[in-house]
Amino acid sequence: MIQPVRYRESQVYALVLGMLIMRLREKRALTQAQLAERIGVTQSTLSRIERGQVQPEPFVLRQLAAAFEMTTGEFDEHVDDAYKRTQRAASDTVKEGGKQPWWQVALQVAGIAGLAGLVAFAVAAVLNDLEAEQRRKAGSRRDRHE
Repeated sequence: MIQPVRYRESQVYALVLGMLIMRLREKRALTQAQLAERIGVTQSTLSRIERGQVQPEPFVLRQLAAAFEMTTGEFDEHVDDAYKRTQRAASDTVKEGGKQPWWQVALQVAGIAGLAGLVAFAVAAVLNDLEAEQRRKAGSRRDRHE
């Protein structure tokens, strides 16, 4: 008999973090090799981070934030926002669950592919908000200089 794979909350967080990193990298038209060189890790390590298989060390997180032209705090806020949006989407989609954590229920109902889809949706929403914020700031700066 096949045993179901058990996930921990930290693995779900790593999935959110990894997908956000991948999407930010793609938006900047960087290859994994280019970003890996900028942040001081190997391409294979970055690949594992993007797939949610490992979480980067604090210094690497700092380097990632800098590569994406953010402070570590801003980067962390975006990761937390994507995680919370994933949680809301999963909770809205899967109403039952009793005493189990939201992510366990989502995995049971939708599987890892379904949860990954919710993560992708949440990350896209965070990046959309980030782009809108950057456009507002750019317009604000342009207005002051005119």
